[in-house]
Amino acid sequence: MLHKGDALLEVCDLTVQFGGVVALNEISLEIYNQEILGLIGPNGAGKTTLFNCLSRLYRQSSGDILVHGQSITPFSPEDMAARGIGRTFQNIALFETMTVFDNVLTGAQFAMNCGLAADIFGGVKLRRERGETRDRIMHLLSLLDLADIADHGIADQNFAVRKRIEFARALAAKPSLLMLDEPAGGLNREEVAHLEDLIRQVRDQFKVAVLLVEHHLNLVMKVSDRVVAMDFGQKIADGLPQAVRAHPQVLQAYLGEDVA
Repeated sequence: MLHKGDALLEVCDLTVQFGGVVALNEISLEIYNQEILGLIGPNGAGKTTLFNCLSRLYRQSSGDILVHGQSITPFSPEDMAARGIGRTFQNIALFETMTVFDNVLTGAQFAMNCGLAADIFGGVKLRRERGETRDRIMHLLSLLDLADIADHGIADQNFAVRKRIEFARALAAKPSLLMLDEPAGGLNREEVAHLEDLIRQVRDQFKVAVLLVEHHLNLVMKVSDRVVAMDFGQKIADGLPQAVRAHPQVLQAYLGEDVA
């Protein structure tokens, strides 16, 4: 994909230390509008630390993160969602007592324009927005093959279905950047192939950028426009998937692991 315009998100010389341990060491990268960026690296490379910094669960020791040119250093995770940065989690976090539809609805609150006053006093605008939100959620559920279980509880759903529900909830917030944390974890081969198609479809249909953190290298290499490789908290390669896969430092980092 050709980069057009300024970066959607910029990471500038980001360093994170936990006590005396340097988890990220002056790492820099960019994500562009409607780009699928894969982030790879062996265990302990710093991928999750970077991911959690971008979503503001962790705070950096130095450096900066810019979204649309604005520093997000003071922001909370809730602020990030309201500014169009959505994410999924390795450990799926759904509301067990709610239906599939209502779980996805919780993500839509960040995209709704009507505030507390409208919620209290009601009115045409609020009713219209709620109707539009319900229609949008049903569209998301249809896209992710969840419409038939919209009114079902979460407790009865298997792992793969729960992953799709969390995916839908993140999209319900109308993000400009969707951050996917190990979405292929626990999925079988057929489900991973479906996920590959789904990521592309979501990018194309909703015009979002995607940051994909994933151990499933074949998925990353097939679906990504560009790949960044990390090792020991540093960026070791950045480029087209084929070039990164053949990079000497990447091969060294994965020595003894399957990169074929």
